[in-house]
Amino acid sequence: MISTTSKGIFFMALSSLSFALMSAAVKLLSNEVSPMETVFWRSFIMVLFTIAVMSIPTSKSKPKPVFKKGGKAMLAFRAIIGGIAMLAGFYNIYTIPLGTAIAFQQSVPIYVVFFSLVFLRERLGIGVIVATIIGFVGIVMISDPKFGGIHPINIFAGVISGMFSALGFMTLGKLKAYFRSQTVVLAFGATASLIGLLGMFLPLGNFSEFLRPSLKGASLIIFMGLTGTIAQFLLNMAYRAAPAGIVGPIDYSRILWSLLFGILLGDALPNSYTTIGIALIIISGLMIAMPSLLRDLNAMKFKKDMK
Repeated sequence: MISTTSKGIFFMALSSLSFALMSAAVKLLSNEVSPMETVFWRSFIMVLFTIAVMSIPTSKSKPKPVFKKGGKAMLAFRAIIGGIAMLAGFYNIYTIPLGTAIAFQQSVPIYVVFFSLVFLRERLGIGVIVATIIGFVGIVMISDPKFGGIHPINIFAGVISGMFSALGFMTLGKLKAYFRSQTVVLAFGATASLIGLLGMFLPLGNFSEFLRPSLKGASLIIFMGLTGTIAQFLLNMAYRAAPAGIVGPIDYSRILWSLLFGILLGDALPNSYTTIGIALIIISGLMIAMPSLLRDLNAMKFKKDMK
């Protein structure tokens, strides 16, 4: 019989692949529609799916969860920064190699540690601090400003995508006390849709024009929405089936898939500085996750020994 932990690992692996497929679809859409329009369609499909899920009647035998009053300002903050992070990430997917763009997005744990240290005054072990420093070095290397690397705008967008995603991640724990998870996702999707819709009519040059996609483009939009929604669904299943410390590090396979898909779509092979930088970001994330991984493994071993 397959254990729940194995199921969680399997779900996370599929989630990472699905997210990478979604990013590849976004890359292909760069030939047809603007990043703003892509953000709109990606978020709009998410909203439709979430509404459909919320409309499914729940079992009467399950007690309704009790939530605190308030939290609207925090929900709005999380939705806005999440939408901006998505836009920044999509802009980079459009304009730089796919693997590099996703590496920026996967730097979230580095910023979580930084914010926890600066704003929450949490005490961090020396291993976590060293891992964070390694991760920042990796970010600098994939930015490669000294050796003819990516444009400063892409560096800024990459930092924003990782930093704002980290801020959004840190608010999720508190929002659970105020809203259902579907409500949080719905607010995020609706806000991101509004950001994308408004952005198409702002004076942002070629990135603000509303374009009617071809049949191929429409198919890619549907594929992007479905793979992104499936990826999010699998991500939730993974965290429900197994401890976060065990399944979390597997999500870094998204970078490797994105590198492969990017090369298949015509991206040049990453140079040595970019390759080392991506490797450092992956190593940093694994080092940050290591304490949770060891704790969860020990807890599982203890439960097994008690049986």
